[in-house]
Amino acid sequence: MEKEYWFIVIAAILYGTLTVGAQFFVNLGLSLYEISLYPILFISLILLPVLLIKRQYMIKKEMILFFVVYGLIGALLQLMQFGGIVLGVPVAVVALLLYTQPIWTTIFGKLMVKEQITPRKIVAVGIALVGVVLLLRPWDIEAVGAPTGIISALLGGMLLSLWIIWGRKTGINKQYNITAITGWMGFAVIWLLLLWPIVSLLIPESNIMRLSVNFPLHYWFYLIIYTLLAHLFSYLFFYKGVQKIQASISGVIMLFEPVSAAILAAILFIQPIGFNILSGGALILFSNYIIHKEIHK
Repeated sequence: MEKEYWFIVIAAILYGTLTVGAQFFVNLGLSLYEISLYPILFISLILLPVLLIKRQYMIKKEMILFFVVYGLIGALLQLMQFGGIVLGVPVAVVALLLYTQPIWTTIFGKLMVKEQITPRKIVAVGIALVGVVLLLRPWDIEAVGAPTGIISALLGGMLLSLWIIWGRKTGINKQYNITAITGWMGFAVIWLLLLWPIVSLLIPESNIMRLSVNFPLHYWFYLIIYTLLAHLFSYLFFYKGVQKIQASISGVIMLFEPVSAAILAAILFIQPIGFNILSGGALILFSNYIIHKEIHK
């Protein structure tokens, strides 16, 4: 399982582009729905011909309901994890709430896929979360943002946990990683389009619900790069890894993401890399050392 462990590490590092990229596109003026929908629509369209050419990747009839539910989880996750940023909650607060994910993954993993909650897992989760808090330094934030944005980010953390567990289920059910990606993304696109007119009636704000294709050409170029790094490549590695790595263990490994996000934010938004990032990152690395021992015990 050593190889699968490193696949998830790579996925987490690439996944660090997700929240940073979302902030980048918010700064460009894209709406929540545009940021949520377009990347997964691109990937669905890219991978669909592969499924049509190589029929072994097609979703089996008995797995359709599974992917319908997975797509709903993915669609809601897309909206909730970006919702806090669009609603004006600082990226650090959104990230902190999203990264409560290992707590929920450990609990839900026990309930849904019968994974053991071991002392080593509890210690690893605790150390990792302390590392995340040190890294993000929420005490330095003067305003945490609107309550709706905070609730959105917290729900995002719970949905991210469910997304990881459903990803683990694809491994248990021996689904190809391309099948898993196309399955949840394809149905997530359908769910987002079905929900759009309903949610638009409840939330008419254009910065949330606008769906437009009238962007400058270089915006589309940025979206394609973002789609490949934050979505396609990261998911290919993730699904390869969870074929053998438990969801609760994967949840801890995925906390490499805030370290990656902090470094990217420092590069893109000229944010300093201070002692908090170094110490928080060190604790996250230490938690992964502990969870690595759990894999090989």
